[in-house]
Amino acid sequence: MLRRFLKICFICTIIFNSFYLELSAKEIKHDFYVKMEDIGIEKAVKRARQTVKLLDEMYKAFIVLITDEYVKDDTMFSALTVSKKVFEKMGAKGWYKARLIDATGDPHNPENSPKTKFERDAIEAFIDGKSFFDKTEKIGGEYYYQAASSLSIVTDGCTICHPHNKYGDLLGGISYTFPLDMFID
Repeated sequence: MLRRFLKICFICTIIFNSFYLELSAKEIKHDFYVKMEDIGIEKAVKRARQTVKLLDEMYKAFIVLITDEYVKDDTMFSALTVSKKVFEKMGAKGWYKARLIDATGDPHNPENSPKTKFERDAIEAFIDGKSFFDKTEKIGGEYYYQAASSLSIVTDGCTICHPHNKYGDLLGGISYTFPLDMFID
C-alpha cells in the first residue's frame, strides 16, 4: 500500500514538474507582490468586467432595436427611457447601479450629467477615442468595480431625438457600478 502511494506521488511530481518547466518565465510569475486578500479581488474584477461587457452588449442591442422599430418621432417613449427604467429595477434589487452619462455638455436631461470623478474621467476617455473605461475602487472598506462604455449615434433613429448630431457622434455612455463581493468565491 505504501509502495503504491509513493509511486503515485512520484508520478504526480514528475507530471507537475514537466508542466511547470514548460511554462515561460512570464507565465510562471505569481502574485508575489500582491496581498493574499487581493488575489480574490483580481479574479472578481475579471468576472465583473465580463459581466459588464455582456450587459452592455445587451443594453445597446435593445436600445438600437427599440429605436429602429418603435421610435418614429421625438414624442415617443425612447429606448434610453426604457434603459433607465431597467437600470432602476436592477439597482433596486441590489444587482448593480447603472446610469446614462452625457458627453455633449448639453444633456436632454440634466440628471445625465457626469456626477462623479469616475464618470468625468470616463467621458474624457471617450472624447480621447476610447470606447470602454474601468476602475476598481475601495470605498468604506468595500471593493467596487466601476465601468463605463461609450454611446454614439449608430442608426438613423438616434437622430430623431438628437437632430443636431450625425452618425458616429459621441453622445455619452453607460456607467456601471458593481459591488465586487458578488464575484468573489
